[in-house]
Amino acid sequence: MEEGEKLLGLVTIGDAIIKDIKKNVNNIEDFRKKIGGHSKENTTELLSVILLGALTLEASDIHIEPQKDKVRLRIRIDGILQDTTFFEQSIYNNLLSRLKLLSKIKLNITQRPQDGRFTILIPMAEPLRTRDKTGVEDLLIEIRTSSLPSEWGESIAMRILNPKNLMELETLGLRNDLYKLLEQELKKPTGMIVVAGPTGSGKTTTLY
Repeated sequence: MEEGEKLLGLVTIGDAIIKDIKKNVNNIEDFRKKIGGHSKENTTELLSVILLGALTLEASDIHIEPQKDKVRLRIRIDGILQDTTFFEQSIYNNLLSRLKLLSKIKLNITQRPQDGRFTILIPMAEPLRTRDKTGVEDLLIEIRTSSLPSEWGESIAMRILNPKNLMELETLGLRNDLYKLLEQELKKPTGMIVVAGPTGSGKTTTLY
């Protein structure tokens, strides 16, 4: 990765990892094995495997959660958090530093929450998923990062904002009366619309 990309918070996934993940990761167990095979590799490569594996499984977010003796990795699929694997503390420390640098989060602040973001670039010669029929152009995917102090260290949550998962307003599944009301309110020059709900309910998708 070029130094300029690091400063911009850009992760470029290599072609070898793209081919490997696409061929060998079809479920959580495949994902777990693939992470285990890269856990001793350099941190940049391990992070690329975690990010691309989560994208391939269509996860909405990734959680890295330190515990007393180990660190847990979970991903959310269809609104449900799935346990994926556990890391040694040293691997977690390297991932934490890498993610904070990418997200422009201050490394020396560990006792209060912080938020940041970075972008994943996936050069694609063919669709990442077989059911993805939207084209083969390069993918730019935004990741929103949050760090939160916990009993055993900082936990990291990464929210995946994949533009290929966004929908048109009419396909959100709103009731007809609510859809018409929303259209009316959107035309007003002033006011506020509050979008609320639990994790995975579609708030970000609705806003985008």
